[in-house]
Amino acid sequence: MEQLSIKAYAKINLFLNIKGIRDDGYHELEMVMQSINLYDNIKISSRKKGINIETNSDEIPTGKDNLAYKAAQRVIDESNFSKGVNIFIDKNIPVAAGLAGGSTDAAAVIKGMNKYFNLDLEKDKLHDIASQVGSDVPFCLKPGTAFATGRGDKLEYLNSLKSYKVILVKPPVMVSTKKIYEMYDKSNYNIEIPIKKLLSNIKKRNSLNIKDGWANVLEPVTKNIVKEVETIENILKNKGFDFTLMTGSGPTVFSLVEKSKKELIEKTVQNWQRKQDFITHTETI
Repeated sequence: MEQLSIKAYAKINLFLNIKGIRDDGYHELEMVMQSINLYDNIKISSRKKGINIETNSDEIPTGKDNLAYKAAQRVIDESNFSKGVNIFIDKNIPVAAGLAGGSTDAAAVIKGMNKYFNLDLEKDKLHDIASQVGSDVPFCLKPGTAFATGRGDKLEYLNSLKSYKVILVKPPVMVSTKKIYEMYDKSNYNIEIPIKKLLSNIKKRNSLNIKDGWANVLEPVTKNIVKEVETIENILKNKGFDFTLMTGSGPTVFSLVEKSKKELIEKTVQNWQRKQDFITHTETI
């Protein structure tokens, strides 16, 4: 085969809680991550040596700072791989948006190289490589619905939430995940998330209601520096999309909507007045 094409799916956080800072400097997290049908296309092919990354986007690096590059290097280091790899990233997921765009590209490279080059790396090994590249990368190896703890790399897969549509809105702003976490550490925000109750709702396949306590503890921090987040949330809520939250460290806002509201969703996206925003609708997978 001349090249392998693989889809790299974005994610949203249905809730995100921070328990503290670990001894290794990372944050101890509790969150539910949900894959959505918005994806980058990653194309992998062989070269004589080295790692070559190309992309249709001018917003991401193509050198060693790219997580896809780091993923390819880890695969090379951890296997008997003796060739080089070409990686093309057809970017559709917004950059620096809280949607795991870089992490999911890295995961696709790990899976793709293993398959394309017949490396026969076991699942545990792939997970280990992914963990070395980034905290969200292990989840991105296997799309679905998962309760993530630790750095985000310890995963308990849950009943899939395939019955929802998702509206995504990202203001034309990028935020630094590192900066948001640092600001959170210095803040006095105290949001209690009833995690056991929320996980039980998913496991019982109950309809998800924002009033049950779904929240993201990073949201107040990001709202302080990106005022558009609250503006977008208010617009969506006023249109009847009650389950509206920020994902990750932001600034993307999403609404989780039952599929019966398909016409309202399409009308909302089509008539969105803030033309500078990235807005789309997709679905959970």
